[in-house]
Amino acid sequence: MSNALNPHAGHAVEANKVHIEAPAKWLKQGWRDFIEAPTVGLTYGLIFVAVGYAVFWGLNSLDLTYFILPLSGGFILFAPWLALGLYEVSRQREKGLKPTFLSTCGAWRASPRRLGIMAFVLLIIMLVWTRVAIFMYALMMGNASLTLETLTTDIWSRTDGIVFLVSGSVVGLFFAAMVFLLTAVSVPMILDRDVGAFEAMRYSAQTVMKNSHVMWSWAFTIAIIAWFGLATFFIGLIIAMPVLGYASWHAYRDLVPQDQ
Repeated sequence: MSNALNPHAGHAVEANKVHIEAPAKWLKQGWRDFIEAPTVGLTYGLIFVAVGYAVFWGLNSLDLTYFILPLSGGFILFAPWLALGLYEVSRQREKGLKPTFLSTCGAWRASPRRLGIMAFVLLIIMLVWTRVAIFMYALMMGNASLTLETLTTDIWSRTDGIVFLVSGSVVGLFFAAMVFLLTAVSVPMILDRDVGAFEAMRYSAQTVMKNSHVMWSWAFTIAIIAWFGLATFFIGLIIAMPVLGYASWHAYRDLVPQDQ
């Protein structure tokens, strides 16, 4: 590993071990950041919701309703990078600064090439997931009407719809787990340190595996909150995304040893 992860440059620095109750602490810290900087958090949340609505109605108007479900899952896969500005909010608060939307939305400038690599990797995973999901839908429900009005009915009222939902969830879980391994701490690490994208992803995977029980519990918590935000027709994302973004920053701080 590079010196960015190894302040003594003589041996690789391993991730910290954290307690099983750490996710609850991270959420509490994320909520505190949200309460103490509500304007910037709500601004990001409203942007996420506005983009969600635009994509939803755009696909519906183009008769591409079958893209809605896979892209909803794809949003969760790409969310670790989209939360970059939220990480910067918590980072600035740590330094005693008062973050604003303008002071955080340019967080990508900290390392544009490395963060660009991360975005590219996540985009590829999201596109592969979307293609797989659409293929599964066509294979199992090819004769469904694919309209917004009957999409839910088509899935829940048919045997092949239930099979599609279960099998799609299993495959989606695989993609989500892969993204979590690569991004649990890597994006905030690149924002915070001079470390390469692939090195940060490798370190993230090692961190998850070292704290497997805690981290998979944290992943499940993120998924439940994110899906709740999506299930409320994106409204829940106004609060869910900022709180999860801030909480993820605090997870990074607990898990990655700090330079001495």
